[in-house]
Amino acid sequence: MTMEQYIKIKELSELTGVSVRTLQYYDEINLLTPAYINEYGHRFYDADSFSKIFVIISLKNMGMTLREINQYIHNTDFDIRLFIKAEQRRIEAAITDLQLRLMRLSILEERISEQQEITAYLLPFFAQITEDTDSSTFRVDHPEQKLSKTFNIKGWNTFLKDLNFCLEHKLSSADQRAIKCIQYWKKNILEANQVSGDMIKFAEDFYHKNPANSFGITEENYKYLVRLMNE
Repeated sequence: MTMEQYIKIKELSELTGVSVRTLQYYDEINLLTPAYINEYGHRFYDADSFSKIFVIISLKNMGMTLREINQYIHNTDFDIRLFIKAEQRRIEAAITDLQLRLMRLSILEERISEQQEITAYLLPFFAQITEDTDSSTFRVDHPEQKLSKTFNIKGWNTFLKDLNFCLEHKLSSADQRAIKCIQYWKKNILEANQVSGDMIKFAEDFYHKNPANSFGITEENYKYLVRLMNE
């Protein structure tokens, strides 16, 4: 055996762009073992090592985990065809998600370019826009007016506690706590943000289709609040 056929780990790192520490880790997990280790523990690699590292890099770029690459390289119960199909599905889903996010941002950009101020209260609704949503109805009335930009979390928390208390005890709109809830909602949400009827309708649809909390508002307590305001 002649040392002329081997290169040191640092040289392999420089040739491939893979750090020395990464090459050491690949050795530790038996992914890429050195072709030769001398009596001082120094790692040396050969042409086969050089070829294998590029296989590893290529498979990583296609989305394989190191565990999957290890299985593939060592021919242990790994069907690359199944991996390809699964990875294709994952990428297609990611592309669909990115396209939807791009559409939401485009709609938001359009509203801002029309000088319609978008407040923190309304941003969550834009985040729920889907491909089936008629985004042309999402307008904030009277954009020339100065809109509220501050969100008092303490006041909002008090409002939610009062609202849920009223709901639990089935209080009517004549109750002082219920009146307080109505006044808060009208002043701090509807009036402060100049919310249009179309946006209110969109919000109602959102709470109906998404029963999970949205800033503490649920379909149940929102319907109750609307009922209070209409009494």
